[in-house]
Amino acid sequence: MKVSQGKSKTHLFLACFVVAAIAVSIFSGCSSSSSGSSKALTKVNLQIKWLPQSQFMGYYVAQQKGYFKQEGLDVNIISGGSDIIPEQQVNNGVANIGVTWTSSLMKYQEKGWNLKEISQTFQKSGMLLVSKKSSNINSVADLKGKKVSSWFGGNEYELYALLGKNNLNKDKDVTLVQQDFTMNQLISGQVNAAQAMTYNEYGLLLENGLKDSDINTIDMNNAGVAMLEDCLFVKSDWASKNKETLVKFLKAANKGWADACDDPDSAGSYIYTKNKSVSLAHQKYMAEQVAKLVETSDIDESKIGYMDNGKIQQTADLGLKYGLLSKAIDVSKVYDTTYWKEATENNS
Repeated sequence: MKVSQGKSKTHLFLACFVVAAIAVSIFSGCSSSSSGSSKALTKVNLQIKWLPQSQFMGYYVAQQKGYFKQEGLDVNIISGGSDIIPEQQVNNGVANIGVTWTSSLMKYQEKGWNLKEISQTFQKSGMLLVSKKSSNINSVADLKGKKVSSWFGGNEYELYALLGKNNLNKDKDVTLVQQDFTMNQLISGQVNAAQAMTYNEYGLLLENGLKDSDINTIDMNNAGVAMLEDCLFVKSDWASKNKETLVKFLKAANKGWADACDDPDSAGSYIYTKNKSVSLAHQKYMAEQVAKLVETSDIDESKIGYMDNGKIQQTADLGLKYGLLSKAIDVSKVYDTTYWKEATENNS
């Protein structure tokens, strides 16, 4: 039987349509299979304590080198500032993980906030009390009758402990002055002694023309009044529901810190691209000094973030004695080593 030309065209069209449909189906199947094998990244918000600077270089290096992504995480680092309290950000759910001083965290835990430390980044205090040699402050006793500046706002308790341990009354034996975020008060002679972090303000003195030989320092670690500073913390209920995510975060963050401590010059240079509010030289200086707080004589890269019960207890004891805390706390409830242990075991 002879097939009409119209029917032939119709059959040809249908055949082409079927072939195209099969091709689309195969392509879609491949595409679906491919996308199904690459899991979506889990979003994590990290609230740092201040503006982007080398104080937090481990997290930025982990981000730069893709360590978070390798663990399946998309980490958003939220800048801090004078009006941002990390504990509030985490407690309110704005951030999942926060960076704060351990001493500060204890204050909020005392209020009943369900927050836990999960990694101790700085293994010793970075705080100094500095003075110009010309002030003749060679010991804590020499502070009597002098003007001493502090940032206050929670940063004053190591200073209070330093004075108290050496039998100086903070209200009678010294004149305490509000310190700004420069070192101009000390340089100009408005105050005789000032607080300074090893990784920040001490460097500002050097950048302003002073030499190490021009400066007297009292190190809180050597004076026996060190209180722990930068740590990572979480809201307990979020942590319990997101254990795998938290362990992955710590694993990647520790790798970032290890690399940053191994090459602080590169870390400081990278941080400078994130925030140029200070000089490149200062970011590099900060990175070099921060590395000394993260990796110490007894803490190598395999133990970054280790939580020492004795140091945490000393922080709590000094906090209670000198006004940070109103009652004694059980330090075993301050921190939880579960996540850190699993993260570091996986790294070994």
